[in-house]
Amino acid sequence: MRRPAGVIFDLGDTVIHLQSVDFIAGNKRLLEFAENPLDLTAEEIQHFADELSREALQVRENSMVEYSFQSFQRLLYENLGISFTMSPYELEKEFWDAAIEYSPCEGIFDVLDTLDKYRIKTGVLSNSGFTGAVLEEELARHNLAHRFSFLISSIDYVFRKPHNRIFQIAVKKMDREPQDIWFVGDKLEYDIRGAIDYGLYPVWYNPEGKPGEIDGDYLVVRNWHEFREKVESLCGH
Repeated sequence: MRRPAGVIFDLGDTVIHLQSVDFIAGNKRLLEFAENPLDLTAEEIQHFADELSREALQVRENSMVEYSFQSFQRLLYENLGISFTMSPYELEKEFWDAAIEYSPCEGIFDVLDTLDKYRIKTGVLSNSGFTGAVLEEELARHNLAHRFSFLISSIDYVFRKPHNRIFQIAVKKMDREPQDIWFVGDKLEYDIRGAIDYGLYPVWYNPEGKPGEIDGDYLVVRNWHEFREKVESLCGH
């Protein structure tokens, strides 16, 4: 294990923790801006959304290609005869704000302070159907956006983790050699597998002590304090 020249983080449940998600609340918010000739309820809309999601998620997993929330909403609402005057991005943002709540993961600010101290570059790579602009605004809400040199949402770059192409663009933005970059995430099958395959050094952030392992060399940390100690041991001499 070598001193990291850069660290790329997964986003959800790594940098920020999902507190709650309420799709019905998101639907209700969008209906405030809708032409809804059949007078469909948020619950009725969600029933159809769940059906579409089951089909789309299977394709997403098999292909490692991301589909966008905006295109999903068009498929959903146009099928139901519902229209809007707002832009797709505005609808995406309104839905996010009404339906999804995150909070910073405990200890993440201390980790970023430590990486700053040693001038270790940081970035974010997230599997998400929401645009990077929405994710950036969420980070800004928690005073975190300025702590990273870049944020990549898979929807803005076609492929999703663990596909090599999405790691390739993250390494380009990091402007470091892959073997000098640590990738930290909470999902073995996406974060750790993808990082190993592209030659980054993986760190499995596993605060719940989930069982599992994959072939390859990687570090497991249960909390951000353990991660900081490892960085200090490598950089603090």
